[in-house]
Amino acid sequence: MSVNIINQYREFWRQEKLRFSPQITILAVGDIMLSRGVGEKIARYGPGYPFVHVSSLLKQEQIVFGNLECPISSRGVPVPFVQSNFRADPIAVKGLVRAGFKVLSLANNHIYDYGPEAVYDTLKYLRDNGIAAVGVGRSFEEAREPAVIYISGVKIAFLAYTSAYNVVDSKHEYVAAPINLEWIRQDIQRVKQQADFCIVSLHFGYENVEYPIPECRHQARAIVDFGADLVLGHHPHVIQGMEVYKKGFIAYSLGDFVFDNLTDRRRQSLILKASFGREGIQKIELLPIWINDQYQPEVAPKELANSILAKVKELSQYLENGSSDNKFWEAAGKRFISDQKLGLLRSIRRDGIKAIFIRLKHLRLFHLKLLGASVLTQVRRIMKKV
Repeated sequence: MSVNIINQYREFWRQEKLRFSPQITILAVGDIMLSRGVGEKIARYGPGYPFVHVSSLLKQEQIVFGNLECPISSRGVPVPFVQSNFRADPIAVKGLVRAGFKVLSLANNHIYDYGPEAVYDTLKYLRDNGIAAVGVGRSFEEAREPAVIYISGVKIAFLAYTSAYNVVDSKHEYVAAPINLEWIRQDIQRVKQQADFCIVSLHFGYENVEYPIPECRHQARAIVDFGADLVLGHHPHVIQGMEVYKKGFIAYSLGDFVFDNLTDRRRQSLILKASFGREGIQKIELLPIWINDQYQPEVAPKELANSILAKVKELSQYLENGSSDNKFWEAAGKRFISDQKLGLLRSIRRDGIKAIFIRLKHLRLFHLKLLGASVLTQVRRIMKKV
């Protein structure tokens, strides 16, 4: 057999491999909260109402993933010392099904708002309706189990974790998987033995701040080093930057997707579309979203969409040039004191003087750093006026 024929043979099989290599597409969205104001809309107009403008778009893709920021149940009692307790009516699960969701993370700071009965019901409602849930279980081992989706012979595994201080189930009847890097390393190594790709959801960051906490950047990059292909961030309620890191992609926050209590920045959201081939991520696409006055996500009009994409580009450049960390401390410092005052007043009105001691008990070094950043920000403002 001549060299030329051998080369033609190799080229033929290379083309055939490309031809038969399946492309898997995943849509990822931000925080989904189906309680409070959104719950009132569902009760009035039906479970599909929050997704009416995007459901046909979501259902076109093979896998749709999001962070469910509330339990779904009619049982349980509000857990004390939580600023806002969320719980969606069981009918809400029908809206998630109609919108095409296949996997949801429950690893967040609101899943335990109504205690273990509501967590149990949430897991059951999702499972009974064909939606996989990750990030919560009766033990840390169970909470760290992946959801593995099979499409065209390709296995995609989902894992979900939350910042340790967001885990509020002190009795451990149900627990959310914490962001423990050693545990995550073990989980990803185990997952990669049975799955082709690994997607990790992280519920982390500081609310209403457009820059990731420096610690969060370290965590997300370490998780890519462990073998994750895609890292999806939730919790800040606003869009943050994104970066390509080695062979992985990190979206630090996709913002809200279905939520009430909106500001202009919180209305801006993104649908992230990741296309996978056998060699990994082939393409990342972003679809800008605007949350309207009815708490419904809809595709942003052209001018607004361009503005949202420009904002993502700007925030991503801060990650690239190294200025994001300083911008975080400045922005978070401005918010910290007002956030603490508001949170403390709400807690006292609801739970009495005990709320003060509970909040003091949960103080961490991070909060002291934020306090220092807040004081430094105030000093700088005063110096500018002098």
